[in-house]
Amino acid sequence: MWISGSGCLKASGGLDMPMLEAVDLYRFYHAREAETLALRGVSLTVAAGEIVAVMGASGSGKSTLLSCLAGMDEPDGGFVSLMGERFTRRPEPQRDAMRAAHIGILLQSGNLLEYLTVEQNILLPMAIAGRINPSWVNKLLDWVNLRDRRHARPSQLSGGETARSGLAVALATNPKVLLADEPTGEVDADTEQQILALLISRRSQGSAILLATHSETLAAQADRIIRLQDGRIVDD
Repeated sequence: MWISGSGCLKASGGLDMPMLEAVDLYRFYHAREAETLALRGVSLTVAAGEIVAVMGASGSGKSTLLSCLAGMDEPDGGFVSLMGERFTRRPEPQRDAMRAAHIGILLQSGNLLEYLTVEQNILLPMAIAGRINPSWVNKLLDWVNLRDRRHARPSQLSGGETARSGLAVALATNPKVLLADEPTGEVDADTEQQILALLISRRSQGSAILLATHSETLAAQADRIIRLQDGRIVDD
């Protein structure tokens, strides 16, 4: 198995496979006698060098979908494949290892640990993955324009600096796949443009990027837009 010129994984049989694939995902939540169907048969793919935007109203299933794609939540039906390998229905330590090796996760907030500096926050996922790389830390800090803030703690950062620091943390292990949940939901227009430029740059380097967003600005730059409603894809 290898990476083809199109940016997809190519199996020995010659068939291209996406970097990330979800097939017929279902996710149910139970509260006493009530049942909530968060995902209802969602299927999608994300290729290398592609940005896919997932849009929908609050409660449409976007965050649940990202949790299943990231292996942090197991779907009740269907499966997820990562880099051509089955990701779901594996023991949690195996999912953790695959996630650490291949996936970066950027949340709307909570990407930084308050008691660590920006630099230490970036080093943490590297340590978990067993791949500490000081030169890559410096490159990331330069890329998000935060080299002079490397020793600052989250409480000392502006909103824009916090958002860009979170992106650096998500890319700490140089992952092939980036999952972002409302990455510009709490920033101003200028910071949104900065983050968008960084995501576009990352796409040009071959990353597979999936964004759950309400932002029409971000969605306008996506290669595809998937719209969710009540846990179903209604437009792709």
